[in-house]
Amino acid sequence: MLLKNFLLSRAKAELSPRIKHLSKTPGTINQAIKKVTTYIDDIVLEHEGVATKDHLTKRKYEALETVLSYLVQEGYSQVKQDHISKKSGISKPVINYIFNWLQDLGVCQQIKVRRHGKIAPSIYILTLHNNYLKIVEYFRVKWAFTIDVCSTFTDQLKKKIFKKNNKLSHEDKPVQDASNGLDVFNLEESANPAVNNEPKNRDDRLHDLSDYLSEDQQRAYNYIMLQKVTNLSEKDAYVIANRMPPDIGESTWYYFEQCVKWFKFNKADKSNPAHFIKMFGQQYKAYLVRRGREESEAISNLDKKRESTFIFYDFLKGN
Repeated sequence: MLLKNFLLSRAKAELSPRIKHLSKTPGTINQAIKKVTTYIDDIVLEHEGVATKDHLTKRKYEALETVLSYLVQEGYSQVKQDHISKKSGISKPVINYIFNWLQDLGVCQQIKVRRHGKIAPSIYILTLHNNYLKIVEYFRVKWAFTIDVCSTFTDQLKKKIFKKNNKLSHEDKPVQDASNGLDVFNLEESANPAVNNEPKNRDDRLHDLSDYLSEDQQRAYNYIMLQKVTNLSEKDAYVIANRMPPDIGESTWYYFEQCVKWFKFNKADKSNPAHFIKMFGQQYKAYLVRRGREESEAISNLDKKRESTFIFYDFLKGN
């Protein structure tokens, strides 16, 4: 579906007063970009088993940060890719790749625009933004445009609400005014990675374990925590357990244990969970290949044995 005769100036006048804006303090945009990339990291790690920086080339990662710089300020933007390319020095194909990649992840939604029958720059909406619902509502109501709420936003919202419910029920705090948008992503808070490695509130983590992990995955989490591996934080343990298969057999568990032992004496250069999952995947895949080869050889040897024990009787000679 195409949005016809869209005017950015009209959208700014009608939508801007109703949404949140980042402060103009120096460094705020960079801080917001880092915050969004931490959410993207979780998504990429879940689907690809590696961190975003490991998944993308250096140039594509620079393009990601550039594209996000246009989206984090208000949660949406209408800008020509040629303009982004010229201003950043990054080629248009790379910029286009990042936009498509973000859409595949569910982090970005595209609205194609036609103005006076001609192609106009598309509108891109950042789903990982406090203004997201307000923006979607605006295009539905003011422009009669059909757009669905992205599952990426609802998934993150459910997690945030679930984790905060217990805290709010035990604390005597006033509810924040949400008239300007939901305060879900806290883009202006510090995105210091060191903070992310701090242990979670025990009750919150217990809820995470029971709601999101299978029994075997919980066993994997508890195993890492009991081993007291200094190179793996509590958050690392949860992320790793969440990426393990729901059903962990004896052979799978063996290679899981081997990877945990590796981290007792070593540390990954970048993301510990990403390195763990990659190493585990490689070892377990090699095991499956070996097992498949051994089974094939066993079947082949059995067939040969059957052939050698079969006695052929020549009935013509017998007569």
